[in-house]
Amino acid sequence: MYSARVLGTGLGSPAKVLTNADLEKFVDTSDEWIRTRTGIHERRLIDRDAGETLTSISVMAAQDALKNSGVKASEIDLVVMGTTSPDTLMPGTATRVAGALGLNKIPALDINAACSGFMFSMHTVDALVRTGAYKKVLVIGGEHISSILNWKDRTTCVLFGDGAGAVVVEAVKDADPTKDSMILGSKIYTLFDEAKALEVLGGGSRYPSHHPEMGKTVHAHITMSGQDVFKAGSRAMAEAAKEVMEMCRITPDQIRWFVPHQANRRIIEMVAQLLHFPMDRVFVNIDRWANTSAGTIPICLAEMEQQKLMKRGDLILIDTFGGGFSYGAMLIRW
Repeated sequence: MYSARVLGTGLGSPAKVLTNADLEKFVDTSDEWIRTRTGIHERRLIDRDAGETLTSISVMAAQDALKNSGVKASEIDLVVMGTTSPDTLMPGTATRVAGALGLNKIPALDINAACSGFMFSMHTVDALVRTGAYKKVLVIGGEHISSILNWKDRTTCVLFGDGAGAVVVEAVKDADPTKDSMILGSKIYTLFDEAKALEVLGGGSRYPSHHPEMGKTVHAHITMSGQDVFKAGSRAMAEAAKEVMEMCRITPDQIRWFVPHQANRRIIEMVAQLLHFPMDRVFVNIDRWANTSAGTIPICLAEMEQQKLMKRGDLILIDTFGGGFSYGAMLIRW
């Protein structure tokens, strides 16, 4: 019987930093308004003028993860990428990343579950590795989310940033879940967003670029009802986390780090309160990255490893929520 364990993490950080003070120059907002309502001070953006793309920062994250894991690119037999803002609809970004790493004749696929893309990717990879079908897998979560923002809409454009993170997952045989490093369990769900609280309508086959309503009633950028997302997200994240802990027979006091999706400081604090996690055991980096959608969780894990916050055997609970609505949680013994 195989289990999946995380060998190492990697970070792909765009070169450009956009502060709240920078935003004040072209958006009707203020540093104080953004900080007090979201906890965000700055965000990173892919710099098109410098030649950056989602693929390039994803390759950066992948190479960093491979290095930190002590794994050669040639050992990877599957690449899975969580993203909702691919460089192109075809081919997928995972395919581009695999090509850049020199990987041929292996499967590479994108999973679009909005901000939950990395979680859904990890859940899928865990299931595949358990069958013995794959031995070493590169899992990436990354976004060029700034490309689908309306920079005149102060209710959304201040919330998001670009970035990528990656992990290398390895198959291990006969692991002991009470002590060995492994993914212990996960739950993922989709709850259809009937209220249309978070969506990007334009750009797909329903409303392609030449559709007569594009630019009029339909747009290729994020629209969001913040309060609806706050309420649904807080409840869903708490529910998924509780289910995973119950499934794995783990209590909150046994968990070293709670790593929630970095959507909004208030949501993070609400979910932590619902789960009875003190904030000193909750990892937060939204102040520097904003919401990088599918990139948030792997970026958090990469920064935590860089800062040596996790040691072997620590229990890490990751938890996420995104458009769809998609949500889920995973428990990892590091």
